[in-house]
Amino acid sequence: MLSRKFERAKRDNPGLSDLLDELMQYLERQQQSGQHFFLPKLAAAKLRLNDGEAYVLLEVLARAGVLTRAFNVYCKKSGALLATVSSEDKLNDIPHCDECDEDHERDGLRLELAFQFPSARDIGMAA
Repeated sequence: MLSRKFERAKRDNPGLSDLLDELMQYLERQQQSGQHFFLPKLAAAKLRLNDGEAYVLLEVLARAGVLTRAFNVYCKKSGALLATVSSEDKLNDIPHCDECDEDHERDGLRLELAFQFPSARDIGMAA
């Protein structure tokens, strides 16, 4: 199912087709090596693009349903990863920060946008 969505994304964006192929090869290699979250700045470095260009390519794949967005949530004080959430709406559910021993408000958090392949449940493959 993802391959059909990917091919449709390429058809809908013919000027980006080669870059989308390169990006998908990179993402698949990253996933095979155990990396499940893809950051625009790392994809940019690999593809020799600027961060904005890599973000646009990742966003094209997200809008096509090939990827989903996620937010890595860090404590601003300690830099500790507190959670990964699928939307900003879930920021109210961030767990207690053991490093600071407090429950942070939104202004005490740092968000990092990441992308990931959808789970089997998200693409209708699970029971």
